[in-house]
Amino acid sequence: MFLLGLLSLLYYVVLSFFSSRISFSLFWIALGLMFISLGLVMEFGKRNIVHINKNVKIVFLICFIAGCISFIIIESFIIYYGYKRQMRESDYLLILGAGLHGERMSLTLSQRMDRSLEYLKMYPSTKIIVSGGQGPGEDITEAEAMERFLISNGIDKNQIIKEERSTSTSENFKYSREVLNRIDKRNELKVAVVTTNFHMFRAKFLGERAGFNNIYTVPSKLHIVLVPNYYVREYLAVINSFIFDK
Repeated sequence: MFLLGLLSLLYYVVLSFFSSRISFSLFWIALGLMFISLGLVMEFGKRNIVHINKNVKIVFLICFIAGCISFIIIESFIIYYGYKRQMRESDYLLILGAGLHGERMSLTLSQRMDRSLEYLKMYPSTKIIVSGGQGPGEDITEAEAMERFLISNGIDKNQIIKEERSTSTSENFKYSREVLNRIDKRNELKVAVVTTNFHMFRAKFLGERAGFNNIYTVPSKLHIVLVPNYYVREYLAVINSFIFDK
């Protein structure tokens, strides 16, 4: 436990050197301190310095096992859809926004845009929806930044549809669905969704809740340093979205 705690704290330091604006990074400090504390409690318990009630041990063990099982199940879906690439022709290419630094795209968003260009080389006439509003620290909307990137890479401006209201994944799909309802009355539209691999599972089920019944998954890669952080974060985000994002 003590070693796991030290590794968690070390990973936080690595994330801090990688970038000072990585969401969820403080979790690793809390996790590290929790592991170290548990290690000390267990050690003192062995020495009979601290007495731990048997019922408390049983409850803790049940909660721990249940948490591990749920983590394994949910992470299995996250990993599966993160590697399931469906580069198929669709009616629309929907690109989900990520963070900006002022007007500059974050590494995560840049990787999504690179994957989008790969798709558009295969299907250059596909209409594109860029979805993302303006958040803290952003001087323009994420949709605006994505549109600028696409135009600078030779994509016709008339091919791009901007959705600039959304501030979450569920809103990405909700507001994109509203846009499509106004401009395209066809049923059962085929939509290829571009987002980062860890995010694809949640994006798919939220997209289906919003009425997108034919979703093709086009995941982009995540920097290897960020994999533990965002895959653990996504486990909690999936649970939250499943319960609250209706």
